Amino acid sequence: MKQFLWSCVYRFKSQNHNQGPVMRTLPASIRIALLAVAGGLLAATPVRADRHPDVGVSVGFRVPHGYVDVTVGREHFYHYRGTFYRRGPHDRLVVVRAPYGAVIRELPPHCVRFTIGPSIYFRFGDVFYRQVPAGYMVIAAPMGAPVPPPPRAGQEFLSVWAGPNECLFRDGQFFQRTPEGLIWMEVPYGAMARTPPPGAVPVWVQNVKYLQCDDVYFRETPQGFQVVPAPFPPK
Repeated sequence: MKQFLWSCVYRFKSQNHNQGPVMRTLPASIRIALLAVAGGLLAATPVRADRHPDVGVSVGFRVPHGYVDVTVGREHFYHYRGTFYRRGPHDRLVVVRAPYGAVIRELPPHCVRFTIGPSIYFRFGDVFYRQVPAGYMVIAAPMGAPVPPPPRAGQEFLSVWAGPNECLFRDGQFFQRTPEGLIWMEVPYGAMARTPPPGAVPVWVQNVKYLQCDDVYFRETPQGFQVVPAPFPPK
């Protein structure tokens, strides 16, 4: 539709390039029709989800690597691995409940598929999705939905200490508890965990053992398991 509008304007411009601005040469009825249709296109705010792989900076503040922009009407959210965020005070990302109507292109890991009658649904914790043409939409719990089981060990938070300050780690992301709720934070290199991260995969680099969780690495020390940079350059 937009291409059609522009082609109309271009043809009139080509025919009237010596007669001033294009819109002045259009008949009043055509000008009104074009403006009405264009206004409708600009006013539409479809739900969308745009992926930003390997991007960590957006509009001047930090966001999780691999985040997805999600827009529901005029509301803007960020999504990563089943967690939704909004921009909060001091340009920090605050964890929020999954907004109904949000559409993501890929389901979070460990989603559970189930059916009710002929309908197929997906559950991630206490968040429910159904498939739509653009991806998967967050919906209210459907009637008769199974009760979510207790979280698996790998889904619980791991306490990581940066000096006296406790950070929370899960799914390759770090968080802080604040009065506003859980706040996403950058990787606190040098922080210590008293126990190994659940579900970590051993990685050996030059006879040194590391534990990898997504893109985060830990190294065992006499004091505990220290958060360290990747032991090799990123791809």
